[in-house]
Order: sequence, then structure tokens, then C-alpha cells
Amino acid sequence: MEINKSNQSILIFVIPLLTAYFGSKVIFHLFAFEYLVFTDTFDILKLLIDISVFGVLFYISSLGVGYFIRAKT
Repeated sequence: MEINKSNQSILIFVIPLLTAYFGSKVIFHLFAFEYLVFTDTFDILKLLIDISVFGVLFYISSLGVGYFIRAKT
């Protein structure tokens, strides 16, 4: 199965997004960290933790997807 350029751009975004979403859910469950942005009171520290974990996982998984796509072509 051959991957064209439009599918590559979708894969480069969707796979890291899903990996970061589910990975952050697992990490927060392991550490019993709960923060619901829209229902809990505003806490800047919890918001930064939430965004940082998601961002780091997204970055790492996008590097991995980029490596595998380059290696395949």
C-alpha cells in the first residue's frame, strides 16, 4: 500500500494527536491527576501540567511518526 502526500500530512498530525491524548490520559490516571478545564476552578499550575504533558507527548510522537515516514520512503 502506497501512501501519497495528502495522506502523509494527515498521518503526521492525527497519529501524534491520538498518541498524546491517550498517553496523557494514561499518565494522569497513573498519578491520580484530575483537572477538568471547563468544570474545575481555574488553577494555572494544573493547566500548565495538563498542557505540558500533552505537548511533550505530541512532540515525541510526531518525531517518531516523521522518522517512520522518512524511513519508509
